[in-house]
Amino acid sequence: MSKSKRYSFSVVEMGIMNPKYKGFRGGRIEVFDSKDRSDGYASYEANFFVPEEFFESFCSVWNEKQSNKMPFIIWDYKEVKRDKACFKME
Repeated sequence: MSKSKRYSFSVVEMGIMNPKYKGFRGGRIEVFDSKDRSDGYASYEANFFVPEEFFESFCSVWNEKQSNKMPFIIWDYKEVKRDKACFKME
């Protein structure tokens, strides 16, 4: 059995109700810190808003993953679309 890492991540999708943003999906990444006793609540969270075509690959990177380092996220949609890069977590 592998040892749990300090941070664990969970993705929560949030409904986008504005028809202006059809084709996009959004939500939040909840970050749980094992060193922060917050009674089951996320210690940190980050909102995201991505084109629908990237939603599944974006979620697969974060949902139910663990890390010993807190990630710093910068995502450039134009660069990803141009390079057809995939999301990675170290």
